[in-house]
Amino acid sequence: MMLVILVVSVAGTLVFVGNLFAIMYAFGQNVWWGIAVLLIPLFSVIYCARNWDRAGYAGKMLYAGLAGVGLTYFALLVMVKTNPI
Repeated sequence: MMLVILVVSVAGTLVFVGNLFAIMYAFGQNVWWGIAVLLIPLFSVIYCARNWDRAGYAGKMLYAGLAGVGLTYFALLVMVKTNPI
């Protein structure tokens, strides 16, 4: 269980920092992109995919963090299914 908490913490940090970088890159490109990335949840994923040459670093952090959160969620579902409380 401690490993799950550690993985989700690292993944959440990656998503947070990647989102901050995506906001900076988006505002550097255009104000409207920046406002959209700032106000619309997970729009930074779309921005990084469309502008990979500019925001590839932020995209790698975002995608790695989202994959970590998804795998942790799947692992928790399997753990609860096999060992119900």
